[in-house]
Amino acid sequence: MHTKKIDYSHVNLKTSIVIVYHNEAFSVLVRMINGIFRYTPSKLLKEIILYDDASESHSSIETQLKEYSKLKGGNWGEKVKFFKTEERQGLIRAKVFASREASGDVIVFLDSHCEVTPRWLEPLLSTIQENKKRIVLPVVDLINANLFGYEKAMVAKGTFDWGLHYRWDYFDWSYFNNEENNIKPYKTPTMSGGLLAISTEYFREIGEYDVGMEIWGGENIELSLRVWLCGGEVLVAPCSRVGHVFRTRRPYKGKRGLDTSLYNALRTAKVWLGEYYEKQFLPARPSAKRIDPGDLTERFKLKEKLQCKPFDWFIENIEPDLMRRHDEL
Repeated sequence: MHTKKIDYSHVNLKTSIVIVYHNEAFSVLVRMINGIFRYTPSKLLKEIILYDDASESHSSIETQLKEYSKLKGGNWGEKVKFFKTEERQGLIRAKVFASREASGDVIVFLDSHCEVTPRWLEPLLSTIQENKKRIVLPVVDLINANLFGYEKAMVAKGTFDWGLHYRWDYFDWSYFNNEENNIKPYKTPTMSGGLLAISTEYFREIGEYDVGMEIWGGENIELSLRVWLCGGEVLVAPCSRVGHVFRTRRPYKGKRGLDTSLYNALRTAKVWLGEYYEKQFLPARPSAKRIDPGDLTERFKLKEKLQCKPFDWFIENIEPDLMRRHDEL
C-alpha cells in the first residue's frame, strides 16, 4: 500500500506545534509557518506556539512576523501565539517552558528551521491515538543550508555508543522487500533530535525534558531512555517526513568553557546507565570525571516515581547491539 492511500479520517487529536527559536532568520520562520498552514488539516491544528529564547536581533522577530501576516496575506489569525524569554534559557529549558503553554491533545516539537510536507502530521497522530505512551518521530529529510535544496533521507533507526554519542542504524535493503515495512511505524532505540510528537498529558507525566541540562545536546537520548525504561515506546512513522536545514554552525552559544553536550550526557549516564556508568561511559568519555553534573535529586525521584526498569532491560529488549558493538572494539 502506498502512503497516499492510507485513510487517516479516524484521527481527531488536536495539535499544539511548539517552535523554539534563537536568532533565527525571519525568512526561514515564514517559510516554515506558511508550510505548516499549507500542509496541516485545519481540524487537527490547535495552535502554533512560537517561543523566542531571548534572540539578540535589533528588531523583534515577533513584530516582523505579525506584520507579514497582516500585510502579506499570511492570514495566520489567532492560531499563532507568541512568547518570549527575557533571559536566555537554552533550547532544552525553553522547549519545556513553551510546552507548558500548549493546550492541544498532542505536542509536536519542531526545530525553527524545518519544512513540513503533505500528510506529515496524520501518521504521527494516528500512531499516538493507538497508544498515548509513545513518542512518534517523522523521517527527517535534508535541506541544504545555502540553496535550500530538499533531499529525502534514508529510513533508519537511531542508537548511540557508550559515550552517548548519537549514531544512525540503517536497515538492510531486504527489510523494504516487505511492502508493509515501508509504511508501518517501527521502534527505534532513540530519537535523532528535537522533531517529535507526544501526547501532552504523557509528556507531563513522563517528566518533560531534564531542565537541569544546558542549552542543547543529549536531551534526545535522555528522553528516549526514560520513555523506554519507564513503560513507553519510541517509534518512527515512515509516512511522515519533515525537512530540516542542517547548518555548518550553530546560531547560539553555550556557557563559556562548558561542553554542554558532555555535561548533558553525564547527567543522563549518572541517572540511567546504572553499573554501565562506571564500566562503559567513563572509559568512553574520561573527561566527564572532571565535571560536576549538578543536582540530580529530582531526576532520581522521578525515576523512582515512574518505577523505571534497570538499564539491563534496555540492552536485552531494545538495543542488544550495544553490547555487540562494544565486544567488537
